[in-house]
Amino acid sequence: MKKENGEKIISDLFERSDWKKKYPDQIPPDENGVRYKWSAEEADYALPFFSKVGQTILTEETCVATRSLYLGRGSDNSLCLYVYEKEKCSYREGIPDMAREFASLMKVDNLIKSKD
Repeated sequence: MKKENGEKIISDLFERSDWKKKYPDQIPPDENGVRYKWSAEEADYALPFFSKVGQTILTEETCVATRSLYLGRGSDNSLCLYVYEKEKCSYREGIPDMAREFASLMKVDNLIKSKD
């Protein structure tokens, strides 16, 4: 795909997105949180993620993380569309309780007691 066409596609995808957290002319704060990255040359690969069905899968928020869109120039000066993901603080808070409950369920003695 030609670079100019790809830049128009990813710019349009960015503009049409109804996500609240959108950052034009910026790149994500760090590479670790980048979930997806499409350059202008890879714009065709981004299209399914922003289709009607794709938008039901790639959402701005999940029970685990919040996501945001960035549209900025990468290190090679190519326009890129980024999906940046940050884990919610609340996600890890319940893990100790879940682990304790799961361990309790896995104890055969507890299972036998519950049948008596």
